[in-house]
Amino acid sequence: MMKFLYARVSSNDGSQHIDRQICEKDKYDDVFIDYASGGSTHRPKLQEMLKWIRTDDVVEVHSIDRLARNINDLLQIVKIITEERHAEIYFIKEQLRFTDDSDNPFNQLTLQIIGSIAEFERNMIRMRQKEGIAIAKQKGVYSKKRCKKLSLSQMEQLKQDIANKVRVCTLIKKYGITKPTYYRYKKNFDK
Repeated sequence: MMKFLYARVSSNDGSQHIDRQICEKDKYDDVFIDYASGGSTHRPKLQEMLKWIRTDDVVEVHSIDRLARNINDLLQIVKIITEERHAEIYFIKEQLRFTDDSDNPFNQLTLQIIGSIAEFERNMIRMRQKEGIAIAKQKGVYSKKRCKKLSLSQMEQLKQDIANKVRVCTLIKKYGITKPTYYRYKKNFDK
């Protein structure tokens, strides 16, 4: 019997921390960490873990929403682990344990309810994000375009203009850049 830990955060840019999910790393034979959205099962470490699992192994996950944010994906992954691999999955936060023993309908109901709540929460986040983007577009402050990158000669000219104390708003128009981009260049010039 082997014991695995699966952990997931949506990004590895530092805005989300994996630490709370992997407290006692030493008690596991292997730890699988994905830096990807829970909206898809196409996560490299999840797929790798599913290949490793054998009969009587145990998979632990900090919470249900770390395994999947979609009820169908959640049920499918739990089914693969329990019914196809004949292993066990344990959700630490919810204190729920699932095996290939189908005699516990309460566990199945609980999994479906909590999974549905995780999916609902994800949909609410998306809705709020769309509302925020719509408001930002109305105000004219939202753009999917990347900031314009200046050529080396433009950067030298910008550096000279900054040294000559040309107004910020003039430089932004002249080079077709945003204020944050201007200040990023200025900060690099000051180094």
